[in-house]
Amino acid sequence: PRPRDSVTMLRFSVLCLLLSVLVTQSSGFAVQPCRLWLSSRPSVSPAVFGRRAVATRGAKGAPLGGLRAGMSFTYSTIERQTQTGISIWDVTAEIRDAVQEAGVKEGFVNIINQHTTTGVLINEYESRLVDDIRQFLFKIAPPQAPYLHNDLHLRPQSDEDKQRVLTNGWDISDAAELEAWRAQEPLNAHSHLLSMIVGNSETIPVSGGKLCIGKWQSVMLVDMDGPRTRTLGIQVVGATLGP
Repeated sequence: PRPRDSVTMLRFSVLCLLLSVLVTQSSGFAVQPCRLWLSSRPSVSPAVFGRRAVATRGAKGAPLGGLRAGMSFTYSTIERQTQTGISIWDVTAEIRDAVQEAGVKEGFVNIINQHTTTGVLINEYESRLVDDIRQFLFKIAPPQAPYLHNDLHLRPQSDEDKQRVLTNGWDISDAAELEAWRAQEPLNAHSHLLSMIVGNSETIPVSGGKLCIGKWQSVMLVDMDGPRTRTLGIQVVGATLGP
């Protein structure tokens, strides 16, 4: 179908621009018809809204109706200090802030969990429902149940396990350091299992500069092994419009 007004035409052009850049991104070649080029280095801006430094890659294009269209690839992080046990946090506002700062009008945002005992989900953030979710997770994987991962006296078991511990800074060839490593390890097998069930990432479309989620939906960070400082990665990708 043909665009019938200037707003639709503008959106149609931006979407074509987005598709063109995504197709050519891997090769690094410029798209001559749209006069696009990719910056060779990311520009870094200071953290805002409690997030760490933001790295942005962009592509610039020809003016569209007085506006210049381009592509934006922006990565930032959110940190949250969690509570004991299973805690659930609404991070929707921080995600919206990341999209607004990136200046993306049409695209998507990917939220990635950076831990093995946390998760990311989208649902209603209502106090009693949050308690239901917490109790539901406890029933799925009770902390008191027997788990092989919690047999600390038998860990690390394989050569691969030993190498991972060594890579993370513990010289377990020394008996004292081996015991120190075991002493600081939590009994958290249930948390790892719950992280697998909840999921580690969410991808949300962005249209008109806004998250395409329902009015009752929220993006939530779920920590199954608090209290700790937890980090979420936020990648915003899409088309921008500016003067």
